[in-house]
Amino acid sequence: MPMQSINQLRKLPKVLLHEHLDCSLRPKTMLDLWSERGFSNSNFPFPTDVIKLWHTQSASNQAKASRKYQDYLCQFASLSLTNYVKAIVDHVLPLMQTSENLYRITKERLDDAYDDGVIAFELRFAPQLHTMSGLSLSEVLDSVVKAVAEENRMHVKLIICALRHENAILAKDLGDLAVKYKDYVSGFDLAADESLNPGVLEWWLTEAIKLRDSGLGLTIHLWETNDPKATDLERLNLGQITRLGHGIRGDRQTGFVLEICPTSNVVTGQVKTFENHPINDLYERGELVTVNTDGTLFTKVTLSKEYQKLSKYFNWGLSHFLKVNQTAVHASHFSQAVKSELLQKLSQA
Repeated sequence: MPMQSINQLRKLPKVLLHEHLDCSLRPKTMLDLWSERGFSNSNFPFPTDVIKLWHTQSASNQAKASRKYQDYLCQFASLSLTNYVKAIVDHVLPLMQTSENLYRITKERLDDAYDDGVIAFELRFAPQLHTMSGLSLSEVLDSVVKAVAEENRMHVKLIICALRHENAILAKDLGDLAVKYKDYVSGFDLAADESLNPGVLEWWLTEAIKLRDSGLGLTIHLWETNDPKATDLERLNLGQITRLGHGIRGDRQTGFVLEICPTSNVVTGQVKTFENHPINDLYERGELVTVNTDGTLFTKVTLSKEYQKLSKYFNWGLSHFLKVNQTAVHASHFSQAVKSELLQKLSQA
């Protein structure tokens, strides 16, 4: 029987493998931090009505301002991938350049995930994007890790992202960082625009293989915008990489775990509508499907809401829910002991 109640879905334990910290800020926190910086200091104009509502200092008006602000960001970001990136660069990243803000944003995201029923969370981010005001890569990690280390209600690991427009030198620095913080970092990813720098990039793969041999897990954003290529398959095999961020294009998904983010794919224009999303076809075909958010800010979605949409459009029920979460557990970078614990919680629920 399909699940329809969002409250029921929130109570069920869930595993989240693919979400970006810089796409998951609370809108209210963003307005709070921007008010400290000065709204006029943004390269991206704020709606006048949002600022007026915020400055009233009324809790109800500030809540209304937060909703309007998120609507404004989402509408702008959904117009194109260029706009999506611009919203992050101009509205989000300036707020994530201090230790205090990074700790707060990470802490709040973990709180929200726990409230949504997440029992295991792999949260990814690119530390190099948070050094614009003088923080070192290690200082960035220290701030995020502090929040992760304090979390005792669910299992959390970090995934460090290299970006497609970068290079081997920075990849090595990030790899060294991942090893240094190995108690909290479990994976290494390649993210960013797949159209401009397509495929499994050699400079990233070289570092990824080294990290795999050091015991870290690997995942890569792939086949979200581009169809699979033979060279992709060859390099994935060389790196023994089985997890794909998105992975919705083409028909070569067999053997790979797909970190599918349905609402995000619609927001970024990769899929026309939710009901046109290939996730159900991939699931019915027997592929290794997992369900993820990608980010909560521009999508206005939680993991529970993703499942609610899957129930509405594809008639997904508890058996679907259990299977994709079990797949996520097996594919995760957690220890075998943690995986056993998670599988037991899922089965009991």
